[in-house]
Amino acid sequence: MANLKRTREDILKSVIDTVHRQGLTATGLSELFQVSGASSGSFYNYFRSKHELGHALIDYEWAQLQTNILEPATTQSPDPIAQLFWILDRLEAKQLQDPKCGGCLLGNLVVDLAEQDPAFRNHLIQVFSKWEGAIAQILRQAKPQLQPNTNPDCLAEQLIAAIEGAMLMGKLHRDAARLQRGFATARQSITNALRSSNATSAQASAPQI
Repeated sequence: MANLKRTREDILKSVIDTVHRQGLTATGLSELFQVSGASSGSFYNYFRSKHELGHALIDYEWAQLQTNILEPATTQSPDPIAQLFWILDRLEAKQLQDPKCGGCLLGNLVVDLAEQDPAFRNHLIQVFSKWEGAIAQILRQAKPQLQPNTNPDCLAEQLIAAIEGAMLMGKLHRDAARLQRGFATARQSITNALRSSNATSAQASAPQI
């Protein structure tokens, strides 16, 4: 029986796994009502359409990424390079918990929604720009450890592309080893940008795959 007292966050939490697994486009409203446990009236009280739900899921996932990955990274070590490796470790571990390597929800939504509506494309561009900006900010803090010609914004762009590519290929092949190789490539991009003395230290502390 539908729970008429479901909150907005309850609904987002309850539908996110289904949308992650099969996409928003392929998920009908009746299925969303079912998995959320919300009546249609309760659902529409928070989301006027599936389109509006899609935007809410983008914001929700970005907030989760900030709360669970980006913000905690700053408390793990005063070393910004160590913070970047911690972020990669956490993202990789999250994917490895899923036996099917479900990929990044935000990346999946790019494939699912970006061609449907310019509003989705623009929203996802904004979120990925914030993500790249957060990584670039950490790299700017690491400037003394980086080679002089390293551009933090360009390296952040490369890292996000490597991370998303690793998760997308892991999802496609359902292969943990492939996922791990992709994350190893992202780690190597950081190591390659370091001055030689810092690179030796980073290689010594990097996880072995």
